[in-house]
Amino acid sequence: MPAERKPGRWIVILCLLSLALIVYTRLARFDFVWDGHIPLERITWQPLNLRDVPINVLFFIPLGLGLAGVLTRNNRRSRLGLRVLGIGLALSVVLEATQMFLPERIPSAADIVANGVGLLIGFGLFLAWEEGFGRVLHRYVTPVNLVLGLLLYALIVTLLTGYLYRRVRLTNWDTSFPLVVGNEATGDRPWEGTISRLLLDVRCDDPLPPAISINYSFSGEPPYENSGLEGEAPPLIPGEGPVTPQEDGSVMIGPEQWLITAGPFSEFSNFARHCHHIFISTTLATADRKQRGPARIISISADTGLRNITISQDGDDLNLRLRTQSGGDNGTKPTLAVPDVFATDQPRAINVEYSGSYLRVEVDGERYGLSFAPGMVMLSGFLSGNHWLIDITIDPHRYDKAYWGIILGLAALVFGGLGVARLLIRPET
Repeated sequence: MPAERKPGRWIVILCLLSLALIVYTRLARFDFVWDGHIPLERITWQPLNLRDVPINVLFFIPLGLGLAGVLTRNNRRSRLGLRVLGIGLALSVVLEATQMFLPERIPSAADIVANGVGLLIGFGLFLAWEEGFGRVLHRYVTPVNLVLGLLLYALIVTLLTGYLYRRVRLTNWDTSFPLVVGNEATGDRPWEGTISRLLLDVRCDDPLPPAISINYSFSGEPPYENSGLEGEAPPLIPGEGPVTPQEDGSVMIGPEQWLITAGPFSEFSNFARHCHHIFISTTLATADRKQRGPARIISISADTGLRNITISQDGDDLNLRLRTQSGGDNGTKPTLAVPDVFATDQPRAINVEYSGSYLRVEVDGERYGLSFAPGMVMLSGFLSGNHWLIDITIDPHRYDKAYWGIILGLAALVFGGLGVARLLIRPET
């Protein structure tokens, strides 16, 4: 049996460099606020975004390897793994607690767990290096262990997929927002055009759909009352100047002529939070094909940064923003686009439906869709920007295909690679 390898001074350098990198990326680049700390309610159990998980794991792998080597150099092998994990997690807790004084950071228990995983992987790599990778491969990479590893991987993927589906529910909808037609409630995103009807439904499994149905028609002068058979909703009243009713039963909306509910659109939003299935139908025509902003057509929102859902115009495109846990309070991650809807100023019949995790948009009978989970929400979690524009006229499941491609590809790479390595690498003698 070959003697175990002894780490040289390089292991100390590795440990110090990894520690310096962790401290720099977590603390040194930010400004501390010593006259007060971040509110405790900002502490979260979940990662701020999905990219933090692999980053935290990767950053702590060298530290786990380095700590194991440093402790071994001092001939302190008793409970080596526990001491590596304990020291590393203590450092992680201190870093997260220090972030209470960094307004740009958010402490997360998920970060500590990811750091712990990185430490254990680093410790395992040290043991494999110390004993010899060939011997470790032949000792531990057995058919039984590969099957058990695949089963564990499948369990992790199942939990991750369930988490991603929960991230696209409407549970974070705000019931205090009004319904606005032709603008934001603050009056700074006007839209010009005509609208002749507006139907909003929430559908649940129990009670039978629709759970609530709001229907506004725009004949005559405002206020426009809800004539739906299910649910209560405030009337739509002029937001600033008077709107202009048209002879065909539509109403003209302009920069200083828009509509807003007399109170919060709370019952609809509350049902949406619990049912996760909404339907909005309208008929409208733009008066200006160059409107941007995007110009708000129909919005359940407080201002330009807080909304539940918005249907808007940006040039020729129809834009949609939907508030979910992953999409954020402004619903911009992603912003969804249907091109060329406003390439004509003729009336367009538009239906928008969101059910669980799937968005459907119908324009004059032509249907488009996008699956939000698991693929789109996972990929959005790795984007650093707050805005992500998606054309939903392309393959609606393209992000799901990418997700499962990554999942299956990673399994093949790891478990297939280990199996091939065991065949090719012989144990050291």
